[in-house]
Amino acid sequence: MKKLLCGILCLLMLLGCASADGYLYSAKGDNGLWGHIDEAGNWVIPPKFDGAGDFRGNYALIQQDGREGFANRDGEIVLLLDEGVEVESGYTGYYYGGRETGIWLIYKKATWKNSLGMEWLEGFFDAQSGVYSGLKWRGVNHRESNSRLIAVADENRKWGYINRDTGEMVIPPKYDSDYMGSSFYDGYAVVVIMDDEEEIVQTLLIDETGKEYALPEGINAADCDIEIGDGLFEVVGANGLHGYCNTSGEVVIEPQFAYAFEFADGYAEVEFTDGTYGVIDQTGNVVMRTTDSLYADVRQGCYVLPTGEHSFTMYSVAGEELFTLQGENIVWLWPPEENGLCMYGVEKGGQRLCGWVNMQGEIISEAKWTFPDDDHPYVYFLSGLQAVYDADGTKLGGYLNESGELAIPLQFSFVTQFYGKLAYVSMKQDDGTTQCGYINQQGEWVYSWTE
Repeated sequence: MKKLLCGILCLLMLLGCASADGYLYSAKGDNGLWGHIDEAGNWVIPPKFDGAGDFRGNYALIQQDGREGFANRDGEIVLLLDEGVEVESGYTGYYYGGRETGIWLIYKKATWKNSLGMEWLEGFFDAQSGVYSGLKWRGVNHRESNSRLIAVADENRKWGYINRDTGEMVIPPKYDSDYMGSSFYDGYAVVVIMDDEEEIVQTLLIDETGKEYALPEGINAADCDIEIGDGLFEVVGANGLHGYCNTSGEVVIEPQFAYAFEFADGYAEVEFTDGTYGVIDQTGNVVMRTTDSLYADVRQGCYVLPTGEHSFTMYSVAGEELFTLQGENIVWLWPPEENGLCMYGVEKGGQRLCGWVNMQGEIISEAKWTFPDDDHPYVYFLSGLQAVYDADGTKLGGYLNESGELAIPLQFSFVTQFYGKLAYVSMKQDDGTTQCGYINQQGEWVYSWTE
């Protein structure tokens, strides 16, 4: 679990907040306390907290008098949690439910036991509404959802739904789950009811009023934490095979696969009954098929297949061969990002290093880079620049542009992605101290302090 400001490493998450008033960035003042600056390096919230993390929505995680809490954009502490209550903002590089629209997960390990053993008490603080649920749930579903309802589990491990704007229970806890209660997507969630043997006996669609809709006879949930993607979700038929239903409860792709995954951007990965893998579209049409599950993935209308030793070919979903990348030590190639760049990797000296090619198969950046630990998987060049470390040479960090050039030279001991106009970096000094703070996209210091 991440903790706020546990030494210099906690600065991984000091990345800013966007709103109508612009981004705010947590920074350390001359008095040793923390506040927030704007994109020009001016104090918006004067340094007055023992610790301060990044804003999400209109709230920032802060630390005061050994306790964690939250402050608003006026610098007012709106909640200070009890000692021993901990806050988690998300896995490395992620934010629970999105930076501006998600939650902080709040938890405390209970001091009592039941038949299930030691238990955690959980709650959440909402980034938009500022609602704190209280520590009264045995589980909180912190995955991304486009609904203002959030799944919580009671003391019996039954899941229901709270309104994130009011903190009030909307759908009482009565559904089952292996891990987390299902999230709402586009007004619907898929829920299950299990028997005492934890076998699914009924699968239902529910809307945000709690109204239940039965699925066709013989159709059940594929697992207990269903995600609806592109209006479709995985189900299991009476034959034990997997297919898909829509949010009207209709089977649109008959159960025929050994396993199926959620749809995203119009495509889904499936496993066929012969042990091969592939990708289907929303009509069930097979777009590609391979014996290697690693490559059963479509992004930006493209997919990759290995076509020889250290050789990979990019295809369109129409089956058109776009280009082949081949070279010494190349071990993978990913489909393109939104900017049309494709990341590839080489294995060198036991280390995997990354570079980029364009959609013509031209290498624009040799594979010699590693990335910050807080980088979000599959999302690079968020601001037109990409934070990288030179693994082969200096071990220092800098920033590549989309032409593969070092727009900001390798000089920093620590780098993060740009959010808004600034990025947090640090640089070791000759006297043994470290300069910490924010730079702009020209590589100029906007605000810094010394550790």
